[in-house]
Amino acid sequence: RKFGFSITEGVIPEDECIRMAENLDKMVVAQRAAGKTQTISDRQIVLFDPHIKNPDLFMDKINLPEVMETVSSVLQEDFILSNFNASHSGKTGGTRIHIDSRLPITNFEHTIQIVALLCLDDFTPKNGFTYVWPNSHTSGEDPKYIRGTMEVPGKIQGYAPRGSVIYVLGQTWHDNGPNLDGKRRWGIISYYCRWWVKPTFDFTQCGPEIYNILTPKQKSLFGFNSR
Repeated sequence: RKFGFSITEGVIPEDECIRMAENLDKMVVAQRAAGKTQTISDRQIVLFDPHIKNPDLFMDKINLPEVMETVSSVLQEDFILSNFNASHSGKTGGTRIHIDSRLPITNFEHTIQIVALLCLDDFTPKNGFTYVWPNSHTSGEDPKYIRGTMEVPGKIQGYAPRGSVIYVLGQTWHDNGPNLDGKRRWGIISYYCRWWVKPTFDFTQCGPEIYNILTPKQKSLFGFNSR
């Protein structure tokens, strides 16, 4: 509410984080071998929908109890999963300041979207900790209109140990930090929105195999209750 972001440590067990990060490493190797490198660059690696590709390992991370409690307390009504992507920082990050929300909301109570960034590795300023602009969630402005024209002051980075969750309101200015030391930095971008907002991905097209393993809460997050 005050700064537009927060960090909670110790949400995900360390051994689960390691298994997920190692699995994502293998996904990158497989994509490169298959020539599917559209989302692999010096700025960032993005792997779409790991919970669909490996539900045994990732599906229960879309509705972590502590994350659900926090998201519910912010959005104050039913919400759905907008996207769930794996992100690895690259050496040329830090050039795309943006907001995730479709609107630069100024009132905290009117927040319509929030990201829970699951830290599968230690996040440090040297390996690409997310840039955040504190208090920018009340600016009422979208930084994409000034991106590339000037250095935007006020950004900070921090430290979040593996297993932490970094919460960023959809209207808070932020950016993927550059990975300066080359150490692995996998995070899961778990992005939630109010039930009436169009999600980034239509998870209701997941198919019967995935649908049949979903819990009632996961079906709701996939959007089956709000079509």
